[in-house]
Order: sequence, then structure tokens, then C-alpha cells
Amino acid sequence: MTVKGRRQEYVDATRAALLESALELFAEKGFAQTSLDEVAAGARLTKGALYHHFASKRALFEQVLATVNTRIAEKVVHAAESEEEPWDRLMRGLDAYLDACLDHEYQRICLQQAPAVLGWERCRELEAQMMGLLDTMLNELAATGQMSLKPSSLATRVLFRMLSEAAMVIGESEEPAVARAEVGTLARQLLDAAHRDGATGLSWGAGVRPGDPE
Repeated sequence: MTVKGRRQEYVDATRAALLESALELFAEKGFAQTSLDEVAAGARLTKGALYHHFASKRALFEQVLATVNTRIAEKVVHAAESEEEPWDRLMRGLDAYLDACLDHEYQRICLQQAPAVLGWERCRELEAQMMGLLDTMLNELAATGQMSLKPSSLATRVLFRMLSEAAMVIGESEEPAVARAEVGTLARQLLDAAHRDGATGLSWGAGVRPGDPE
């Protein structure tokens, strides 16, 4: 390995250590109660090293949020890829996402703190990865002719907002497991209605089926 390669490896390891320390502290203590000194100490680094990678605590939190979102997206992809049929992939992905809403770190950082720290607009911008996964799954299903909902960015946004609200319900509930079960049933019923309609040729929404002339 070259000197430049070893240097980059050290830089990456330092950044990863800071993110893991911040993730743990933000999840346990919260953004406001966590100091950058604590984050640096948790990573066994100096505060100067932290500022070398992150301009502010808010910037650090944003990267922690992105890290958690990426991990959840990977779980969704892994779950979906275990199925062959588009509908089954969508359902597996849905379950994996809703299960992730029971994760303490996801609840604390993504559902409870992120809107207050970054604002809703920025949070939605950072949801692009998850929205992209949903868009892919919906397009795969629509291509089979088994869904009457015409693929579009609007349809994806509306359905994703529904799932985001479902996630918030789970995150805010005093009984998350109960909320997760109720939300899962409702989400499946809504999607299953569109799935059955597409399979039987009935209409939903604008009534345009994939492949029909506009």
C-alpha cells in the first residue's frame, strides 16, 4: 500500500470512529445534550480532529443521519432481494422498513430528532435513497401488469410520505411493537388493494394501467 493509500485509510477510519461515537451519543443522550468534546473522547480523538472532518455539530448530525438511513436502506434491499417476484419483494421491503422503525437508533435519530435538528425540508432531501428504492420496486411491479397505479414520481412521493408518516407513528408510540403491527396491516391493505385491482383489470386513482394508451 502506498503512503497516500495508508493516509486515506487513516482518514476514513478516523471519520468512521467519529460517526460511530456521535451515533451512539445522539441515540442515548440526544443532540442537544451531546457535546463535541464527548464525541471526540468517545472516538479517542481530539476535538481538533473532529473539526477537521465536520464543520459543526449540525453537520456531524447530518452525516450520522445519512449513515443510519444507508444502513436501513441496505437492510431493505437485502430483505427484498430474498424474493423473486416483484410483489413479494415489495412486501419484504415494506416489512424490513417497518421493522427498522423499532430500532432504537433509527427511532431516536431519524424519527425523533432529525426534524427538529435539520428541519423537515432537509430531512426529505436526505430520504432520496429510500424513496429511490420504493420507486424501483413500484416500477418493477407495474411492469408485470399487476398494479393499476401508473408509475410516476408523484405516486412514489405520495406512497413514500404514507410510509414516512407510518414510521413517525411507530416512533412516537408508547407501544412501538403494537403500532408497528397496526401500521403494517394498514400499509399492506392499501398496497394490496392496488395490487388486486391491477391483477383483475380494475382501476385505481386515474385508472390508467401500465401499458395502456394515454
